[in-house]
Amino acid sequence: MGKVFFTPDRQVEVVYKVKDSKFYGNISRVDSEEEVRKFINNIKSTYHDATHNVSAYKIGEGDRALKYSDDDGEPAGSSGPPVLRAIEGEGLTNTVIVVTRYFGGTKLGIGGLIRAYGNTARLAIKESGKKKLTLQYKIKVLTNYDKLGTVLGQSEAFHSRILSTEYENDRVVVTLRINPDFFTKFKDVLIELTGNRVEVKKSGEVYI
Repeated sequence: MGKVFFTPDRQVEVVYKVKDSKFYGNISRVDSEEEVRKFINNIKSTYHDATHNVSAYKIGEGDRALKYSDDDGEPAGSSGPPVLRAIEGEGLTNTVIVVTRYFGGTKLGIGGLIRAYGNTARLAIKESGKKKLTLQYKIKVLTNYDKLGTVLGQSEAFHSRILSTEYENDRVVVTLRINPDFFTKFKDVLIELTGNRVEVKKSGEVYI
């Protein structure tokens, strides 16, 4: 079924107290930077009177992963990076966490902040639970009308999922989702069976 990753199972909020400070940890699955921005802005709006709203997120995997953390006024490296390390340390992707702090009057020091923000993030992850995500390639197959049956037949043989079939002039465009492990073989088989009267190209990646 392709490479498996993990994402938060559900959106939750946890509360973690350290000395006189109170930390609220909010976690959610996100599949785009737009969803990240909406989630962070919503938390900042809800806790607009907080001392800090520290955030971190990760979307995707490998060299193309999008990762970011924000200390939001805390000493550099004391808050956002520990939250991001918690996300990566738990093997999560497509994840955003916002840790909101209400300062209680007692300074925690750099080490204390690192522990507090990291612990709040890990508590949120534990409370949310993990859900498996499988990476799939989204691909487009362009061919002639008379080869459509071959494309559809091989799509079924390779356990792909047809997302759409569109007709453009004298050609057909089939959009489907397939296990990355099958992509190259699927492409080679279609080229062979259609006498190279087909164009197969990757158009994106999705997690299901």
